Amino acid sequence: MRKALFVISSLLVLSTTALAQETFYPDWNLGIKAGATYTAGEAKFADLLSYPTVALSAGYQFTPVFSLRGELSGFQGKGSLPGIGKIYKWNYGQLNADAVLDICNIFADYKSSRLFNPYIFAGIGGNVAFNNQEAQGVKADFPTKNKLWDGTLPSFTGRFGGGLDIRLSDAVKLSLEVVDNVLTDKFNSKTGEAWQIGKTVLDFDYNISALLGLKFTLGQARRKAEAAAALAAAEAAAAAKAAADKAAADKAAAERAAREAAERAAAERAAAERAAAERAAAEAAARAAARAAEEHVFFIIGRTDIRPSETPKIDHIIEIMNKYPEAVCTVTGYADKNTGTTKGNLILSQKRAEIVTEALVKAGIARERIVTDYKGDTEAVSPIVAENRVAVLVTK
Repeated sequence: MRKALFVISSLLVLSTTALAQETFYPDWNLGIKAGATYTAGEAKFADLLSYPTVALSAGYQFTPVFSLRGELSGFQGKGSLPGIGKIYKWNYGQLNADAVLDICNIFADYKSSRLFNPYIFAGIGGNVAFNNQEAQGVKADFPTKNKLWDGTLPSFTGRFGGGLDIRLSDAVKLSLEVVDNVLTDKFNSKTGEAWQIGKTVLDFDYNISALLGLKFTLGQARRKAEAAAALAAAEAAAAAKAAADKAAADKAAAERAAREAAERAAAERAAAERAAAERAAAEAAARAAARAAEEHVFFIIGRTDIRPSETPKIDHIIEIMNKYPEAVCTVTGYADKNTGTTKGNLILSQKRAEIVTEALVKAGIARERIVTDYKGDTEAVSPIVAENRVAVLVTK
């Protein structure tokens, strides 16, 4: 686990470093590739070669180094019975999920204009094989020890490979890719040679594909043009601002004398008004202190209903709001960080705040006098766990 975290952290650091020279824009990409597939077996290479293999993919480039993609591929596999020279075929479809690393951007600065971009990838997939009638037709010729199947054969797939993107334009790349799909030993209906690691026996079949196609980047050229336009607009705005600042400075100098005279007159009026203002402020402060109140409405873990024991707290707030028509109330929902997920706790705290708000509204408090907020488990109002399952009401 620590090694995995170290690798992920290193990739993030490398991704950030790659942004230093040229701005990177995350983007979606679509790919279509075709080629040939070799199903490993005992016959000649050419006899077990199937084509055309087709792959359709959709991916998202998160950083210059790292991207994820989903891919749908498939066509045909081939097997052989060497003793009688019989070749048999079947079909398959495969859905894949791959993590992709850009080799150049790991070791060098990001450049969108780079002509060649090699990459490596690894992933998992689900393979469904079908149409195995040819093998069934010669099942009498199969060795006694075999894994002949009929109908459909689902299989978990591990895969890895590498490729090369050749830039044709900002939006289009030519992609050359080789991938090795590691499948269940039943894939070609025969028992293959097993690997033994300690007491564990591993039997696999291998489907190796070489594919050539196109990758289309969505929105990259548009974002570059928008960035260039934004930079030009910013430069023009800076020049306009400099001219406006100079004009404003000249105008300010002319207005300063008039303002100083007006300030002297205003100071005299302010002296006369200050005493009245201080009296009004003292009265307002006393009233604000009288209407200030805070109540904590606690909830049962995972619940949003108001318990009878908490109703008097809400009634107290309603009394304050009715007594002081100018008062407003802030209702903030919280959740216990020790239970649930961050997303679930955010929703839970929102519902707690809203149900208390509705209780105030039903009691006749105008909704515009209530501010409703929620914090999930991102903030704690108390070191006591149970006291964070709460909606806090504050009047002022």
